[in-house]
Amino acid sequence: MNSRKVRIQTTLDSEIYSSIIKKLLPKYGHLNKLIEEAVKYLYAKEMGEVTELDHLLIRMMKEVGMVAIGFESAEHAASGDVEKAVKENEIEFMLEWYYGKPLSKISFEEAVNFLKVALLARNWASDVKINDEGDEVHVLVRSNVGKNLSEIFCKAVKHFAESKFGLKTDYSIYSHGFNIILKKPRL
Repeated sequence: MNSRKVRIQTTLDSEIYSSIIKKLLPKYGHLNKLIEEAVKYLYAKEMGEVTELDHLLIRMMKEVGMVAIGFESAEHAASGDVEKAVKENEIEFMLEWYYGKPLSKISFEEAVNFLKVALLARNWASDVKINDEGDEVHVLVRSNVGKNLSEIFCKAVKHFAESKFGLKTDYSIYSHGFNIILKKPRL
């Protein structure tokens, strides 16, 4: 069923149009789409789904250089138990939450795609490229997170991929990022 369109006509402040709308138009293509997305965002904000504190957290993560880490992982790391932080983390819960289904029903491709989403959303990465090399998938990550945190994260992904998906996993740490190599499961 096609939704009906409602025509609206309005005027906007020229400063808003030139400083904001013109910059956003290339991303949304049409003014209609931009306005629809803005209204959806405002509605979510009004319904309490997105708050000013949420925006502040995002700005802090991006501008101050913070990363999001789960409570359990942070508690383990703070107590000095890095091994537990690697083995008992939130990866499985986040995957199930994101896809709305149990881990047993999440495919390899979905898990790899979520890795990209999670790295960017939690500010562990500034850029993520996924390269399918046939029998392996390389997740190339550009990040300002230091080598020690990168290694802990890579170890956590390796442990998770091997214990939950049975995947052979390797990684390399570089000064400005890391590479996670996942061997594809045989069908």
